[in-house]
Amino acid sequence: MELKFDKEKNFQERLWFLHLYSNWVKKVPNEVWSRQHADFINSLFLNGQNYGLSPKKYLEMVAAGRKIRKKGLIKKVF
Repeated sequence: MELKFDKEKNFQERLWFLHLYSNWVKKVPNEVWSRQHADFINSLFLNGQNYGLSPKKYLEMVAAGRKIRKKGLIKKVF
């Protein structure tokens, strides 16, 4: 069974979420979002054993991000 996947719709949903989250971070006191962000990062570290990201896969993801930025679909944040 093959899943149908709309890449453009998924991309737009992700952009919407980024805008929503960035607005939330701007409005909420630093203590609140910083604690939640730390909890999230810590959970990623704890779960890291279950999801091994190889150096090759990481470099592929970085290259894909650069390609998208070159097309002007997203801007570099930092």
